Amino acid sequence: MRAKQPVTKLCDYCGNVFSASKYNVRYCSHECNSKAYQEAQRQKVVALTDTLTNKKKIKKTQNSLSDRPYLSIAEAAQLLGVSRWTVSRWIISRKIVAKRITKRTTRIKRTDLDVFIDNANLYDVESTQERKPIADWYTLDEITAKYGIKRHQIRNIVNAGHIPEKKEGTRTLIAKSKLDAYFKKQGFDSTILNLAEWSTVDVIKEQYNMTEKAVHIFVSRYKIPKMRQDGKLYYSKQHIDKLKNKEL
Repeated sequence: MRAKQPVTKLCDYCGNVFSASKYNVRYCSHECNSKAYQEAQRQKVVALTDTLTNKKKIKKTQNSLSDRPYLSIAEAAQLLGVSRWTVSRWIISRKIVAKRITKRTTRIKRTDLDVFIDNANLYDVESTQERKPIADWYTLDEITAKYGIKRHQIRNIVNAGHIPEKKEGTRTLIAKSKLDAYFKKQGFDSTILNLAEWSTVDVIKEQYNMTEKAVHIFVSRYKIPKMRQDGKLYYSKQHIDKLKNKEL
């Protein structure tokens, strides 16, 4: 991002003070930038070399340990590729046979370690259940009618809930079970789908002598269930009557 005025900064490579025209400039010159890049690449090569060297050392040590008749706890851990504390727990739980020669010396027979490995439980991969194909899909019009939301809101819900969708010609279809589960989690009351009576804003204005603004404030404040049909919003008459009767 370009600064409105020159910014005083310290070069990340040479440490000199310099004036920069952008906030994200790190180096005072192209030369320092190139040197810093070369140093970063060199460090990557050194790190990779150290990793390969350590792997060779571990492999060499493991090969030498495999021929020894007796092992310490640390050596057994290195041979098995686990921590010494793990080997200690196996010894305490009698999974590995070990002999305490002195207070500070414990030895494990190499043959006993082989027995431990041979008697270990086979790794059982849990079978994954085959996913059931999605059979039922909503069209966008069905969603707006059922849940009283606008089309542009559907996209936000699908993205937020990671709800499967597919294209069928020019139509976009949304997985019915996944969308229903999302709305249920959000507290949607499915019983409103069975309500016999719904009221438009105009009907509510006339019935309760309210202004249009007052109606919108009322239905929003009390979260009156709504549905959209043929481009019009309808509100649950049952919920409105119940609240209005309480006010009387």
